[in-house]
Amino acid sequence: MRLSLGSIRGNRHFLEQGIRLLDQIPLELYRSPTRSGWASVGTQFRHVLDHYRAFIAGWESGRVDYDARQRDRMIESDPAEAILQARATISALDQIDVENANHPIAVQMDSGGDQRMPDWRPSTVGRELQFLVSHTIHHYALIKLLLEDVGIDPGSEFGVAPSSLPSRTVPALERPSRLTERTHAVKG
Repeated sequence: MRLSLGSIRGNRHFLEQGIRLLDQIPLELYRSPTRSGWASVGTQFRHVLDHYRAFIAGWESGRVDYDARQRDRMIESDPAEAILQARATISALDQIDVENANHPIAVQMDSGGDQRMPDWRPSTVGRELQFLVSHTIHHYALIKLLLEDVGIDPGSEFGVAPSSLPSRTVPALERPSRLTERTHAVKG
């Protein structure tokens, strides 16, 4: 049996969540921005997949360049193509074995500073998989705002980090802090 990283399962979960959403929204809503100056749902989803594709293209060689994205206009205009590419992404992620979590890689992305020279930084496969979850959730939150503008509710968990979900179901005063949980574990 193939072991997989929790972060791969997390990425799989969020990509599948996106696929379920894309299956339900109208084509015109996917293609057209609902807010002035904002990207469309399709553009947001394409951007998410671009990051996955950059990671998949580079992790084995040890160099992931998030700025070398494909920006495939077909993905941002056709939800069926986006779903196809999301499924292909899931399949590619499923090929990464748990032993690769600490595989060292260098990553590069425009951080908004002086970009005359590429800014390559050390990372690991596992860390970049965590980044992809966070990046996906961030863009899903933007997609959620676009959909809510036109009266579509993608669900209470869409665009929300897993670590934030418990705080939405238990009032803050009733939640133990992480410090309290650790103190009890040490004393236990």
